[in-house]
Amino acid sequence: MASETWGTEVRQPRLHGILSQPLLWLGLVLLVLAGLLVVPLVIPIGPMYWDTFLYLDAAHRIASGQVPSVDFSMPVGPLGYYLFAWGLDLFPYAQPLLLAQWALLAVTAPLMGFVLWDVSRRDRTLSTLLLVPFLVLAIAPSNAQVYHLLPSFDGFGIYNRHIVVLLYVLLSGLLFLRGGRKLAWFCAATMLALFLTKITGFLVGGLFGVLAILAGRLKWTDVMIAAVVFAVPLVVLEVMTGMISGYLHTISELAGNNSETLLPRFRTVVTNKVDVLLPAALLGAVLLMLDLRNGWGRLLDSNFAWFAVAMVGGIIFETQNSGSQEFVFIWPVLALILVRTRNLKGSAKAAVLVLGAFTIVPTMAVIVSKSVRAAAAGPTYAKADAPLLRNVGQVSARWDVMERAAMIDAHFSSFRPAYEDLAAQNQLPSYQYFTDIDNQMQWVLSAESVVESLIAFEAKNNVRLDSLITMDFTDPFPWLLDRKPTPHLQIGADPTRTLGGLSPETKAAIEATDGVLRAKCPVTWARDDIEAAYADALTGRTVVALNPCWDVLVRAGILG
Repeated sequence: MASETWGTEVRQPRLHGILSQPLLWLGLVLLVLAGLLVVPLVIPIGPMYWDTFLYLDAAHRIASGQVPSVDFSMPVGPLGYYLFAWGLDLFPYAQPLLLAQWALLAVTAPLMGFVLWDVSRRDRTLSTLLLVPFLVLAIAPSNAQVYHLLPSFDGFGIYNRHIVVLLYVLLSGLLFLRGGRKLAWFCAATMLALFLTKITGFLVGGLFGVLAILAGRLKWTDVMIAAVVFAVPLVVLEVMTGMISGYLHTISELAGNNSETLLPRFRTVVTNKVDVLLPAALLGAVLLMLDLRNGWGRLLDSNFAWFAVAMVGGIIFETQNSGSQEFVFIWPVLALILVRTRNLKGSAKAAVLVLGAFTIVPTMAVIVSKSVRAAAAGPTYAKADAPLLRNVGQVSARWDVMERAAMIDAHFSSFRPAYEDLAAQNQLPSYQYFTDIDNQMQWVLSAESVVESLIAFEAKNNVRLDSLITMDFTDPFPWLLDRKPTPHLQIGADPTRTLGGLSPETKAAIEATDGVLRAKCPVTWARDDIEAAYADALTGRTVVALNPCWDVLVRAGILG
């Protein structure tokens, strides 16, 4: 592994040597990002921005003493939510999407910094090649999928982007760290982060670890050390909170509910990412022919083996992914291939370079271009007029999108029967309703109106609804209004994936909740299904129309 470098570096002047240190640039970037989180930054609202509110919901629950997977259910691991909660305490004015995206740097930056430090002692060029894509993936709040043509930042797939960064870090360490105990500790920490972020990412990381063992990069003694270091924190968490068993139980239920969609998802991945998989298949064939020239002895640690396993891992992960930064974590493998094939000549070297570029550059180009476009367009957009929404309102949109978002509530309320008819037929108001940024902005403006109406209702009736829930996919209102979050609920209530039957604990918790908000602009089948799932716990409540688009179902006895 030590020989896998670009060669002996030329000694540079002292200042140049300092400025060319990858660790220095990593630290400077972290300082810049921290500065951006200090100020109330406004960003262009993007597709499914309301996914970001799940982090606010979880952070509020954690701050109130609830334990993830014990007191509330979630579709992924707890690490991202805890990091966001701690980050929100540190940066109270942070833009939520940016904080959710960058919070994982508290884990990935030290791990990647360790890799950069070790590699740069031998090859600073290689260290820089590993640093730059890492920063792009860790910083850019944009996915490779294009769901809207207007410049914006993607509000969904955040934890999937986190997994991509963690897998990038893991591969960098497995391929370029010297073996021994430091590699064992590194693998344990990275696998622990993967496990506590998303199980599918952990499984893919385990696949990479198996290859590292077979290839001789990890000795069995190192594996045993890594296993112990990995297991101890989980045992402590389980004993103290019961979080880990609850997490595994939730994941098993989700896997059971979605098992029938596994094979169709494989087909979706292959068809959606043919632009990556086709050149990758050709590159794999070229690498196999080149590696076979060296015989079968090193095949398990060959370019082909690492590239093929990385691509298979990417396909496996993408079957459980709604689209994020697909396959870009293979860059450390491509860097290894570039180092090992640097002495190739002629058509073989051209084939490796061209096919490698086609495998990684298009996806990276989409991520970078979307982020740059959104950052450039943001200053020209109109900011949402939502002072009561705190951080949630730190979004903007183009003037015509903002005009439509401001008027559409009146349209929804005036023509409610039309949308009720669509909901009855399991149809949304538009085919891509949740990805249209005008509807995401409409939700923000509508949330501002219901917060204002609820405050006025409480003042008029001299009451305070101490606990709130919302019959919708996302629920930032307890955080916005500083109310008690109802326990034993699923954050991110999706009737098709995450919302199961009403347990006795959940039923009792809903019955004890003071106010239940119902959104009516527009009526959708998903909102109707959530209300139907909660129906047994909503009997006996007083329905109060806060405004034409929102009702609150008040617990009996509160209004006298």
